[in-house]
Amino acid sequence: ASTSEEAPSLTSEERAAFKKSRDVFGLDFGTTSAKQPTQPASELPSGRLFHAAAVISDAMYIFGGTVDNNIRSGEMYRFQFSCYPKCTLHEDYGRLWESRQFCDVEFVLGEKEECVQGHVAIVTARSRWLRRKIVQARERLAQNLEEEAAPVPREASGAAVSGTRPPLLRVAIREAEARPFEVLMQFLYTDKIKYPRKGHVEDVLLIMDVYKLALSFQLCRLEQLCRQYIEASVDLQNVLVVCESAARLQLSQLKEHCLNFVVKESHFNQVIMMKEFEHLSSPLIVEIVRRKQQPPPRTPSDQPVDIGTSLIQDMKAYLEGAGAEFCDITLLLDGHPRPAHKAILAARSSYFEAMFRSFMPEDGQVNISIGEMVPSRQAFQSMLRYIYYGEVNMPPEDSLYLFAAPYYYGFYNNRLQAYCKQNLEMNVTVQNVLQILEAADKTQALDMKRHCLHIIVHQFTKVRHAQPQCSWRGLLIHWPLLTLILRVSPSPVQAELPEDSAAHPGSYVN
Repeated sequence: ASTSEEAPSLTSEERAAFKKSRDVFGLDFGTTSAKQPTQPASELPSGRLFHAAAVISDAMYIFGGTVDNNIRSGEMYRFQFSCYPKCTLHEDYGRLWESRQFCDVEFVLGEKEECVQGHVAIVTARSRWLRRKIVQARERLAQNLEEEAAPVPREASGAAVSGTRPPLLRVAIREAEARPFEVLMQFLYTDKIKYPRKGHVEDVLLIMDVYKLALSFQLCRLEQLCRQYIEASVDLQNVLVVCESAARLQLSQLKEHCLNFVVKESHFNQVIMMKEFEHLSSPLIVEIVRRKQQPPPRTPSDQPVDIGTSLIQDMKAYLEGAGAEFCDITLLLDGHPRPAHKAILAARSSYFEAMFRSFMPEDGQVNISIGEMVPSRQAFQSMLRYIYYGEVNMPPEDSLYLFAAPYYYGFYNNRLQAYCKQNLEMNVTVQNVLQILEAADKTQALDMKRHCLHIIVHQFTKVRHAQPQCSWRGLLIHWPLLTLILRVSPSPVQAELPEDSAAHPGSYVN
């Protein structure tokens, strides 16, 4: 809605104070207005000086400035940036965690021996500590099987393997309880945690247990998330409980934050009058009193904060070789094997999910194709990078192969196809336009098909000389495409086709 509102002006003293304190300038624009364009596509703004600009999300906003004859303008324009569909890597792995499909490891937790299932591929990619635990459990299991092995006929052994599902690998972790461990597992799969209610004591204590596990498992990124939540949740009602729990769990940084909160002038009198203060341990009471009487000097640390690695970084390293020993499926590309991980493939592709759930091949090998076409090795690696960690940057020849991959493999959004489409449009040349046209026709990509036809019709002579005869032979198979090229041409075009084109009825067209 169009509105006008008087903006409050700042005095020179206030502006100077802003500049000294935070380098923030107060700008007095006088009367401001926001205008909604009546047409869906509004006109571009005229040239101007001294305007302000800001990029917010996927749009840029231009505000104010001076136009012709030094006239100030109060208009605001919005420029929409083109963007790809967002990456759903975190959501896809999160869906795998919530569904608990294809789990191959079971963690036995605490004294109660509660069990939480997971996937070896995801866990070993994200946590080195848990990776060592899983490797040790596998070695113990292999040793036990060797000791208990008995001679079994080969036929009976093969039937047992193909007819039954292998048991879950059991990993004992006595220092963790089920609830905080589940929050930690959620972070491993999604790179984030669902924060509980802010300020509630039970929820804060739960995240403190998660923080303790993050320190033990050396998950720096999870440490930062837990500390941010806990420090933001500390208030007068829960500070003493959180402080005592931090002292018990030996969380020195959180304990320090709580002590500094208690000894503030605006908090101290209220805290010491609370009933919870009477039940604090004597060492903690003494520490609070001493902290109030003589605050410790602040010593800023020059060491950089370790923010850890992200989900994308971990999965990239896993694909590039860190996860080689945990592969449990073999992908065959034109007879060449490429080990991979079932859980990751199933999380990102509905095709692999359905295969591993119902039609899993007995030999553990899957032939890779995109419909009737086998991609090149380079294009296959580009597709694996997209599956494992959402990478879409690739050369245009890979995009030619992978343009139809989202349809065939059932990826959960069209991000890969959107990138391939733009990559081809930006890099289509007279040397590859016929191949791209043929692929666009097979996949019914109408925009790409129209774009290629436009180039062929308006640069027919260059295309004819740049393309080898084999490309024209391939196009003859799709005779409707060739007739369409000649039909939409704005002027008569003589197509010099290969010598053997006479074999095709009506193959020489003027």
